[in-house]
Amino acid sequence: MTEESPRRRGRRRSQEAERAILDQAMLILLQYGLQGFTLDRVAAAASVSKATIYRRWRSREEVVLAALGAIPSIKAEIKGNVIESLTGVIQQFVELVKNTPGQLEAQTRMVTMMPSLVAQCADNPALMEALHTYIEQRKAPVREILDHAISSGELLAPQNVDLLIDAIMGPIVLRLFLGGGDVSEDATRELIRLVVCGANTLK
Repeated sequence: MTEESPRRRGRRRSQEAERAILDQAMLILLQYGLQGFTLDRVAAAASVSKATIYRRWRSREEVVLAALGAIPSIKAEIKGNVIESLTGVIQQFVELVKNTPGQLEAQTRMVTMMPSLVAQCADNPALMEALHTYIEQRKAPVREILDHAISSGELLAPQNVDLLIDAIMGPIVLRLFLGGGDVSEDATRELIRLVVCGANTLK
C-alpha cells in the first residue's frame, strides 16, 4: 500500500501535467496561430519545463497534433426518430462547450480562427490532416444519425450529405459562438425539425 502510493501520485501528477500542456497548447495555437506557437510559450503557460514536454513529444508539431486529438468527442445516440436523435447529439455538444472549463473560449477561438489555421497548415500535411480530423470529429455523430435515418427510410437520401450536416450544425455554431442566440433543447429541436422537414421535401 505504502509502496504503491508514490507511484499513484506520480501517475496522477503526470496526467495532470499532460492535460495542462495540451489545454494550454490549444489556447496558444488559437491565440497566436501556428507561426507563433512555441514550446517555450506552452511550457510557461502550463507551468512545466520544456524537458517535461520533450519527454512526451519530440517536436512542436507533435504537441499540436496531440492537442487537436485530445478535444472531447461526442457520441451519437439513436433515439425515437431522427429529429430527437439529432437534438440529443447537438445538445451534448452545447453542454460540453458551456459546462467544461475553458471549452467555450477554446471552441470559439477555433471557429473564428479556423480559416487562418488552415492557411498556416497548408504546407504541413500532418497538421492539415489533424485539422480535417478535428472538423470531421465534430461532424461524425450527426453523419452517423443521418446515415441511420436514410438507411431506415425515415429520411430521403440527400444529394449532398455534407451540405445537410452544415445546415444542421451551422446555425448552432453561429448561435453558440458568434451570435449569443438561443441554444436551448427546445430551440435546437425546432431548428432541426425545420432543416430535416425541408430536406425531406427535396428531390
